[in-house]
Amino acid sequence: MNNVQRIRSSILKITAGLAMAVATTASAQTFSLLHSFAGVPNDGANPMGSLILSNGTLYGMTSQGGVAGSGVVFKMNTNGSGCTNLHSFSAYAGNGESPNAGLVLSGSTLYGLTPAGSSIGLGLVFRENINASGYTNLHSFAGAPKDGAIPYGSLTLANGKLYGLTMHGGTNDLGLLFRMNADGIGYTNLHVFVGYPSDGGYPMGDLILSGTTFYGMASEGGPGNFGTVFRLNIDGTGYTNLHSFAGYPSEGSGPAGSLTLDGSTLYGMTQQGGANMKGTVFKMNTDGSGYTNLHSFAGGAGDGASPQGSLTLVNGWLYGMTPFGGASDYGVVFRVSTDGSSYTNFHSFAGGAGDGATPYGSLMLSGSTIYGMTYYGGTNNEGVVFTLSNLPPAPPTSLTIIYTNNQAIVSWPSSVSGCTLQTNNDLTKGTWSNYTGPIISNAVTNSPTKGNLFFRLRYP
Repeated sequence: MNNVQRIRSSILKITAGLAMAVATTASAQTFSLLHSFAGVPNDGANPMGSLILSNGTLYGMTSQGGVAGSGVVFKMNTNGSGCTNLHSFSAYAGNGESPNAGLVLSGSTLYGLTPAGSSIGLGLVFRENINASGYTNLHSFAGAPKDGAIPYGSLTLANGKLYGLTMHGGTNDLGLLFRMNADGIGYTNLHVFVGYPSDGGYPMGDLILSGTTFYGMASEGGPGNFGTVFRLNIDGTGYTNLHSFAGYPSEGSGPAGSLTLDGSTLYGMTQQGGANMKGTVFKMNTDGSGYTNLHSFAGGAGDGASPQGSLTLVNGWLYGMTPFGGASDYGVVFRVSTDGSSYTNFHSFAGGAGDGATPYGSLMLSGSTIYGMTYYGGTNNEGVVFTLSNLPPAPPTSLTIIYTNNQAIVSWPSSVSGCTLQTNNDLTKGTWSNYTGPIISNAVTNSPTKGNLFFRLRYP
């Protein structure tokens, strides 16, 4: 509340009103199936990763299906039509097998990882053109001690170079972070994980890049061996463990997904830990401070359980999926507010021909529509592509009042914009009027004398 200007007002008691915009209920959202996978030999099956979108086309991978049953790279239109296999993995030397993550697109070229395949079966880095030509094995992982092995995430492309994590490999076979050129040369290990107690181990998920800094998570390591959040510079220097998870009951443990960055705040999920040992949603600052559990999953009909993907930030809500929990224990799509005060099961997967089941990946946002995939469900129980549309507006914002030294400071988060501050001196019969005094740094200061005055934020 720096430089807040004092203003006169005839009030003695100030009561905060909540913002007028109430979050739309989950029942107003629209869930639709776009595609039911059919499996071998002409379609993919059992996707575990996430979708990407470019020029009205969705691209993704499945862990099974295709000609050899080892998974495919596919594309489809956003309305569900035109699903086409761009590449069928075959598990032979030089080819991949069972991809479990998403793709990265640069120009007309897709890049990805598989955790198996290659000459010794430890996974590879590949590229494929969007016109179904030019499949190339860029790097076959060789494993410990000098190379990575079994990647469990997606690549990050920056300045013409590919970055990624492998769950195994390196000196201690606890995984590593690597870099290579987009043409497949110049492979370099930037960090080799050491594990308990001072480092992470078995990293999973993707790297998140902000400026010249990467952020990521390891599923094990740290003093309690419950996993870590780490950062390092894009050139491989400055590796730092930002947070070591403490596990049940106060924190999560065993993260199996990726972080989401918003400003200087990191959001993420853990597969285990929390009050019910079914995983958590958490947030923390990029300097490692301010770790907070936003939600402990409980499973059952009313909640999700054991998340393995990442969160998607939409209109001030965090959206994600869990592979278990919900009414049928086939997982849920959920949303939680960034302060943890509101949690809702958005959709409980039911399986069968009309719904998906058991999602392992993450959601992808385009405009006001979310796209996702599930491992099972659909007509053939081989998994589906689905959408959620008509998403709710931002969650209502609470005003905060601090009363000290005969002054009342009314404030609200600096991230809130597009609202009007209003006042009312009688909630039973009075009318709300727009506040006309000065507002500095999303706050007003009053020197009370007598009477009541109520405040609220009104959304358009």
